Amino acid sequence: MSKQKRNIFASTLAGTGAGYQSIRVASNYDGIGILRSFAKIAKKEGFVALYRGTLPVMCIVVPRVSLQYTGLAMFKPIFDRMEGKFIPPGSASAFTGICTGIMQAVTLVTPLELVKIRQQTDLDRSKYRGMFSTIASIVKEEGILAMYKGLVPTIFRQSWGLAVKFTGYKTFVDLFRIQSHDNLQPQHYVASGFLSNVLVGVLNSPPDVVKTRMQDQSASYKNSWECVKFMLKNEGPLSFFRGSLLRIIRIAPGGGIQFATFEYLYRSLENKV
Repeated sequence: MSKQKRNIFASTLAGTGAGYQSIRVASNYDGIGILRSFAKIAKKEGFVALYRGTLPVMCIVVPRVSLQYTGLAMFKPIFDRMEGKFIPPGSASAFTGICTGIMQAVTLVTPLELVKIRQQTDLDRSKYRGMFSTIASIVKEEGILAMYKGLVPTIFRQSWGLAVKFTGYKTFVDLFRIQSHDNLQPQHYVASGFLSNVLVGVLNSPPDVVKTRMQDQSASYKNSWECVKFMLKNEGPLSFFRGSLLRIIRIAPGGGIQFATFEYLYRSLENKV
């Protein structure tokens, strides 16, 4: 097995472990500062409503994170060699994020997030009860292509989000490397992952909001651009950042644990595969 293949394999395994760990963190952290929203949902729809779409989330997170680090190992060396020749210096991480995001959106994220959103917006639980029954219902009523509604904003969200995440993480790690005199510790990786996901929570909010609107069954938008125009005209620019605080609360701690876990597992696996 070549060195590159070993790196990809190690990154995939380490990413799987990081994805599992981030789920554990998120499950214990979600809801801080949003008790009022939780109380409202629980009162109106019942406590169980807080967990609608959990199975699709679990099916998304671990493979998505695994694919994230697979893409990092696959594409980063390619773009590193292209820096200063075909792409601007320092842009390898951003281009790696773009390619990895496209891979994630097309292979996994779009259909599973569609299922999650359909379950979460079925308020009376009359139509979408379980993950597999939801998939069957969508395909039967709307066709197989319906599973890819919102593909364009999902591609944009994943690509832009990972471009921000990879670039931010590298930048923060480099800053900590200088500050620690090239003696990086686990807390530096935790802080870098946390801070990079704070950036993602803010900067990646607009495509995430559009993607969610497009995948809601009640949406009447013909395409993503129509959705954007409607929101700008009727709700204003700030509507694209709704839920940003909650998104930061949800993903920032997981980002810290995810990157630190990946770094530890990757270094443990690097010389064993």
